[in-house]
Amino acid sequence: MGVDLDAVNHATRVVLDAVHPVRYAHYITPTNLAQVRAEFLDAYNAGRAVDPLFEYPPIPGQLAAALDAARAASTGAGPWRETLDRELTYARAGLAALRSRDPEAMTSYSQSQFGDVAAAAVAGARRRLAEQPPTVDTEATWSSDRVAAVMGRVLAELGLDDWTIDHNDRMAARMSVVGRRRQVRVKRGVTFTAATVRRLIVHEVGTHVLRTANGMRQPLHLLAHGIPGYLGTEEGLAVWHEQQAGMTDPGVMRRYALRVIACDTALRAGFRTVFDAVLPHTTADEAFDLTLRVKRGLLDTSVPGGYIKDHIYLGGFIEVTNHLERNPGDHDLLMACKWPLSEVPLLRTLLDDRSSIPPHHRVDKVVDLIRTVVAEG
Repeated sequence: MGVDLDAVNHATRVVLDAVHPVRYAHYITPTNLAQVRAEFLDAYNAGRAVDPLFEYPPIPGQLAAALDAARAASTGAGPWRETLDRELTYARAGLAALRSRDPEAMTSYSQSQFGDVAAAAVAGARRRLAEQPPTVDTEATWSSDRVAAVMGRVLAELGLDDWTIDHNDRMAARMSVVGRRRQVRVKRGVTFTAATVRRLIVHEVGTHVLRTANGMRQPLHLLAHGIPGYLGTEEGLAVWHEQQAGMTDPGVMRRYALRVIACDTALRAGFRTVFDAVLPHTTADEAFDLTLRVKRGLLDTSVPGGYIKDHIYLGGFIEVTNHLERNPGDHDLLMACKWPLSEVPLLRTLLDDRSSIPPHHRVDKVVDLIRTVVAEG
């Protein structure tokens, strides 16, 4: 393919330095969430239907100028200019949606990143909810300190010495990965079951960390960056790895199914209607959280649309499963970087052209480590 790696890598650094500060998820997180949540649930308990009114952080004024400057500086990247320009175009669209809070713009932006809600995902979600009853949580005995220590040991055993553990209480999820910082985050003060720890090691380290770490070893640095469309593959592959390791959590899969229903309903309805759609399958508290995830970012939450992302967990799992059943050899291509299934033909070409290399870190090693690390914990 004749890739000029130096030119592409320089342009990639310029573009990503401008794109990353456009932290879309941050700017759609309500600042008045606690108050609105309490008011909504009080109204629900009193038999009144309301749609929340959220407030959001201000958008810094310099973000657009940085994107414009990056576009001008990314010249000379040859055939990769189109990919980098697409990154900047999507970032500008996201920024415009954040400023306007227009439902159509915000919905369109999220769909450009995460795709449409697939009919197969909706059908699979409804089938799973009908066939799989709610699960009863087992007692969680692992403290967050213990989990953080185990995750640190897993990283060390894998030779990922430049990765760190961030153990704090300023996060929503119990565990997450920040690839750009080479960081695994564990929420302080929460507890885990041993089964959850095993599953999260496969999911977070075996997939998110390893795809990032393998991507960072690539001659083409853009392979370490999740280009638009990657997240469905990323999360779908993580769930596929859980299944292959025999660590699937029925409760988590049920939650993924509810997220699909929430996304599908949100395209046609407002907050309270989405809440009512998922409520028969869960508690009022979780129904609010599920609905919040798809309606965050909007000022008027009574209208259709929103942050249509959450279908990717179940939908991505279905896509990855179907693809790897037909093309099992593509697993290495997917683990070598953070790119989506749609780019597999290009990934094959890059490998043949020696512009990319096979994955160094492999999920099998992670699964093997679990048997000793979690047992010894």
